[in-house]
Amino acid sequence: MKKIICILLLIVTVSCLNKNESKSDVASNYIDKNGLNIDSKLLSDIKNDIKKEPIKLNREVWNYDKEGNEEHYFLNKGLTFKFVNEQKAHSIFNKYHDKVVKGDNYIFLTNMDFDESYNTYYDIIIINGSDPLKLIERIGTNGVNYDVYNPDIIKKLKEWNEQVNFKFVVIDVSRIHAYMNSLPNDLKKFSSEVYEFCPDVIDQGYSSMEEMISDYKENKYFWLWWD
Repeated sequence: MKKIICILLLIVTVSCLNKNESKSDVASNYIDKNGLNIDSKLLSDIKNDIKKEPIKLNREVWNYDKEGNEEHYFLNKGLTFKFVNEQKAHSIFNKYHDKVVKGDNYIFLTNMDFDESYNTYYDIIIINGSDPLKLIERIGTNGVNYDVYNPDIIKKLKEWNEQVNFKFVVIDVSRIHAYMNSLPNDLKKFSSEVYEFCPDVIDQGYSSMEEMISDYKENKYFWLWWD
């Protein structure tokens, strides 16, 4: 009889330990979504892949128009993974973009930075809303030093998007990067339009128009940056 009681006590003890471990696992895997409507498993996979804990998004935005009026607000519905190596950041974007967008959210890279060895890093943000052009509007991307304002950028990107079908990967205050799913029929004309709209692509980027066109052909990678 004593032997049976001991066995029962052992079973109960093991069961309780397993339940406690299960609760501990749930607690350790819990992520505060900060208002995002996103699948928990997907978010956990992204976190484990990046090997960093996300923090709550709290991005301050100052947006200006041509009349000098300013709009000030915060983007605070989403998550940020800070200071992710450039190669890893692009890998995460390419791996999870479609799944994130399917849930009516968007994932993108921002806040380009460098370490002491000049390696490039980005923050990765997951934010509510899956339309990248609306997100570019919310971020307030501009080139005010060149009298280029957010509505100008949105208009031009919409025009070009019909030709190349962008997948926007980097979205920032003065910087846009995107993969081009196709090349325009007249690549030379397209490249000239890009340079006219954003001279820094060659003045502080490519060494020439020829290099720019060659890179478009080889990598189908598009970027704008106003210094």
